Amino acid sequence: MLDKNLNRIKFQESDSSWIRSFSVESIKCLIVCRGPVRKETMDVFDAIGIREYGILLSEKDSIVYPKALAPELRNFRFQENVHRVPDYMGAGKEEKEARIKQIIEIAKTNGYTHLFAGYGFMAEDAEFIEAIEDAGLTFMGPSSHVARGAGAKDEAKKLARSLKVSVTPGVDNITALALVRKTGNSKDGLLKVAKENSLNFEYNDKLSLEDNAELLLQLSYEKTIDITTIADLQKESEIQLEEIWKKFPGKRVRFKYIGGGGGKGQRVIQEKSQIDSAVMEILAESKVTAVGSNRNFLIELNIENTRHNEIQLIGNGEWSLSLGGRDCSLQMHEQKLLEISLTQELLQKEVEECKGSNPKKAGILEKDLLTLRDMENQAEVFGKAIRLNSVSTFECIVEGNNFFFMEVNTRIQVEHRVTEMVYKLKFVNPQNPNEYFFIDSLVEAMAVLSVHGIRVPKPERILRNVSGAEVRINATNRSLQPHAGGIIQSWSPPLEGEIRDDQGICLRNPDTGSFVHYNLAGAYDSNVALLVSYGETRKKNLEVLSNILRKTELRGQNLETNLLVHYGLTEWILGKDAMFKPSTAFMIAYLAGIGSLQSVLNDFDLEYLWTEKLKKADAELKKVLSKKMTLILRPLEKIFSNPHLLGGFIGHYDGKLWDRSGAKVVFLENPVLILEKLYYYLNLENTDSKPPSEKIWDHDESLLNEAKEFYAEIRTRTAIVSWKELSSLLESGKNPKPDRITDTEWAGSKAAHAGFQAGFEILALLVNIGKKANFFGLDMDDSLEAIVPKEFKAAETRDPLIKILNPPPKMSGDEIVAPMGGMFYSKEAPNLPTLIAEGDHFQAGQPLFIIEVMKMFNKILAPVSGTMVKNLMVDSDGKIVSKAQPIFKIKPDEVLKEESPEEIRSRRVKVTTELAAS
Repeated sequence: MLDKNLNRIKFQESDSSWIRSFSVESIKCLIVCRGPVRKETMDVFDAIGIREYGILLSEKDSIVYPKALAPELRNFRFQENVHRVPDYMGAGKEEKEARIKQIIEIAKTNGYTHLFAGYGFMAEDAEFIEAIEDAGLTFMGPSSHVARGAGAKDEAKKLARSLKVSVTPGVDNITALALVRKTGNSKDGLLKVAKENSLNFEYNDKLSLEDNAELLLQLSYEKTIDITTIADLQKESEIQLEEIWKKFPGKRVRFKYIGGGGGKGQRVIQEKSQIDSAVMEILAESKVTAVGSNRNFLIELNIENTRHNEIQLIGNGEWSLSLGGRDCSLQMHEQKLLEISLTQELLQKEVEECKGSNPKKAGILEKDLLTLRDMENQAEVFGKAIRLNSVSTFECIVEGNNFFFMEVNTRIQVEHRVTEMVYKLKFVNPQNPNEYFFIDSLVEAMAVLSVHGIRVPKPERILRNVSGAEVRINATNRSLQPHAGGIIQSWSPPLEGEIRDDQGICLRNPDTGSFVHYNLAGAYDSNVALLVSYGETRKKNLEVLSNILRKTELRGQNLETNLLVHYGLTEWILGKDAMFKPSTAFMIAYLAGIGSLQSVLNDFDLEYLWTEKLKKADAELKKVLSKKMTLILRPLEKIFSNPHLLGGFIGHYDGKLWDRSGAKVVFLENPVLILEKLYYYLNLENTDSKPPSEKIWDHDESLLNEAKEFYAEIRTRTAIVSWKELSSLLESGKNPKPDRITDTEWAGSKAAHAGFQAGFEILALLVNIGKKANFFGLDMDDSLEAIVPKEFKAAETRDPLIKILNPPPKMSGDEIVAPMGGMFYSKEAPNLPTLIAEGDHFQAGQPLFIIEVMKMFNKILAPVSGTMVKNLMVDSDGKIVSKAQPIFKIKPDEVLKEESPEEIRSRRVKVTTELAAS
């Protein structure tokens, strides 16, 4: 769905001949991507007058799975332009080459002039782009020379160094280094390998040994033969890491495949024992284990406590322009979650607003402004050097006010909408400043650049909004692990200020108007939709975004998404400071904090607590508590049902609604108003369209309103604003205003106060659970950076806490089950042996099999030690398994003793009693 504030123009309808000359109506484009960008592109094409377009569907996500047909087809205008391939990319080099030929044949046969590949699939693949260009077609995106010079991460690093751009320490030519070592570090060794493999190679004495090795490797890729093995790369990696660890002892190192993206093909390691498996995993995940594949990957120092900032670039091959930055630090498994604009205008405005009230914060943001300007300048230099002729992103990691170039994504980014919320582009006729047009969509800009190239004048960026933000709604569970297979059965309409790129899932049946069920099959990535918002400040932007998340209702069968993860996180940030500067490691620590909350909730019994409260009450109090039971318990049951909801609420209001510094929680605001805020936070307000199960009940709302009216009247009569002072007087004090309140009224008011407050002390549980979980240890310091407790940072304590959020399915004592749904593999690559065979003994923590979910490889580890008795998945590689499906029959070394119901009950009673007494 397009933002109502975006202005699309059809160039051919302009009165200006200069503007008309930039028409794109001649384009007939084949869209060869999927996900939210496909539907967005169709909408943009419709709006700007592109003549015709078609879409390419993969049978894997449009036919094989039920209820997974591309939702864009529901109102697709060109039904004859729907084309299908078995799989977009194929499983290896040969399949990819066959697919490229097939796609080009489809394009030529059907008269397409352009191909658009969006932000996935082969959008950065120089081989694919070059084949398109050689076929006489136009690639709508950076040309092959850009993809070759910057799209491959190793080549981008080399170029960056030559431009004096700051880069991360590491190695970018591991395959060449491995070949040099294998051939005895000699020219003769390289020549001998070339001769043995009939490669037409001539040694260039002007180049280094490593560069010559690289040339020889390129020839081997063309002939689809291997002159280095995976074992060679593993050995060389070990040698290189020894050198890195000599210079940077104790530091973690990142392996990153040169063509990876979206977190795929990356692993972070800390010790020698992890090297071999990390190499194999990134190559297998990137599908380059087949003979003749380019297996080069980067080895980089993993700079800890860094932020991930990126600069949006646009160019026409002659000029390059930065469109500000985006902070993408909030990420998990190398995949971004919340992305927010970082621009000079935003930082300047924030500096001005806090100069008087918070000079330290102003000073920090002024330094950030200088860093951003430097990043933008270096990005433009890089863009010009690679002759960028479309849109790309210059990505950096930032530590303090130092930044290191990481990579260039030579494609449009998932989060490009964030930039669109902030800037639009003004293109002015160089010969007549009164003639100009605006473009506010990067997809539209790509279309114009693909047709008119160097004719397009360098634009001016015009501020639209000070802040833009986007959250990615993914099919993931509470621990942010992929969760495939769910069916979306309903989705509330977009709200004011919300831009929802949802792949067309919310498009209703054109005949019946009903919502069409949609299966999140999981063949590709986990992204379901992008929710985008904007604001005049970052705080207001996040408040709008939070309200969108609060009110969005996404329901279905076996459906798990990260919507509430985003809601809790956004509220937590708003409770600290909207200009919070998280590191890329923050999200995993935050999840550990949420897991710690869940660990306490697992041992807490609200029903028992309330029952005990009623038992101890006298007849009058019991009557009052019974009347208030649903008013109090319904929102508590809901917030305790999801630790992300709990974390967001107590993170936002800590220190605002209560003081927890003493032994007992002290409310800083009337618990009546705290409860009202809780109902609002949980989206339980009374709205006509909601069913009773989703809103406050009428009699509870009447009681709440009665209490609010009472305290409003008391405050008016006493002129006391402070809750602490007012509540103290109502509990034990004398009539403060005898001239305005009679003694009889005062006595009645004290009794009414006791009745209205009865049971509300239970709200302190929200805080006590947070204290017991040490969740409040997660905080922000006065430098706007995160404070993280040790137990949420150290892997040995952190990871078990996160696991609590997604406990493995219960297994009987004699079987191993799939902990998640996805595609089963018994081996790391087709040419390797199975990880385990019948009769093999295994140790707890040993890899047993692999589940691929949404293009991410999850190595499943043995939960116990034992022996595999029977393999239930013989010859089943590539088959779909469901969560809790038995995989192996086993004989465990030890029979685990399960906790009895009585033991569980005793533990829950103990913890609940302790929490209530705190």
